[in-house]
Amino acid sequence: MNKPQSSPEPHRPLWVVTGGTGLVGENLLNLLCAKNLKDFDHNDSTALSTIPRIRASYRDQNRIGCQKVLSQEDQHSIEWMLCDLTQWGDAEKLVEGAELVFHCAALISYDPKDRTNLRRQNAQSTARLVDACLANNVRRLVYVSSIAALGAPDENKPVDEDTPWSEKGASSVYGRSKFAAELEVWRGQEEGLEIIVVNPSVILGTGAFDTGSNQMFTKVQRGLKFYSSGSLGIVDVRDVAKACLMLHQHNLVGQRFLLNGANLTFKALFDEMATCLGCQPPTLCPPYGLAKFTAAILQRWANLRGQRNYISAETVKAAYTRKHYDGSRILRALPQFHYTPWTQTIADGAAHRSLFA
Repeated sequence: MNKPQSSPEPHRPLWVVTGGTGLVGENLLNLLCAKNLKDFDHNDSTALSTIPRIRASYRDQNRIGCQKVLSQEDQHSIEWMLCDLTQWGDAEKLVEGAELVFHCAALISYDPKDRTNLRRQNAQSTARLVDACLANNVRRLVYVSSIAALGAPDENKPVDEDTPWSEKGASSVYGRSKFAAELEVWRGQEEGLEIIVVNPSVILGTGAFDTGSNQMFTKVQRGLKFYSSGSLGIVDVRDVAKACLMLHQHNLVGQRFLLNGANLTFKALFDEMATCLGCQPPTLCPPYGLAKFTAAILQRWANLRGQRNYISAETVKAAYTRKHYDGSRILRALPQFHYTPWTQTIADGAAHRSLFA
């Protein structure tokens, strides 16, 4: 009697995540890992019939898992690939055989000295990735852009997805590089690639605290003395990951979505961080003119010493500007989607920081 033949394993589509060691990238990978994806898909009519294979790019092997979000087991379930997206061959290999690409990799800097590198790492690498997707018949690209790629804020009107871009009103070199990257993404749509774009505000939450916006937790805990009179929009990193997946699952292609969970003053944000971290909040708010003058001195000093400068004229201007962002479009398009309350984001971020102490 012949043994019954076992049914072949169903074809598993390949999904690619660029920037797999970054804040958004690792949180997205955590969501896409099999057990979390199954829980996420529970009772959802758009649930996947087959769990996809996951491939992720990195540039420094030592930073794999550095956000302390992915378990060791989940790290081993991912196909990791060393990749420099500015190199055509690397981009080609990364997306070979892929059905879907989540493009999370980016350089974030407001130091004027990084002008050339920002253009290279954000705009040129995105152009190469788009070309590689087209050459390899990738069906869809989900691009994590930034609110910096949208039009300039107006105190009398919230910024939304339709706020027109103004080169003259662009807030930073970083913003220009992300806008240029978006142009490459939309060019890909014209050439047959399905596109979804998300524009997150300042991303905070579970992740590392040595780079990016999460450095604010570290600065507050170390005794930050000063705050500015401006405001900002924030969004939980887990909400950015959820939005990327849900927008894909519901096939909301050819659209962009501003992601913003709350509009806050810097003082309110720092006070909440200090409460959750158990330390004193900053209490001094210098006048804008003094802050601008100090930034100019620090920039000159950094130039003389050949060091990086994290407080520039651009960052000071942004910190003293009142901004309001409207992140409601995704709520109308996806009634199932909800933003994490901002106080929960700060509490969870502060608790997660204990892993890095």
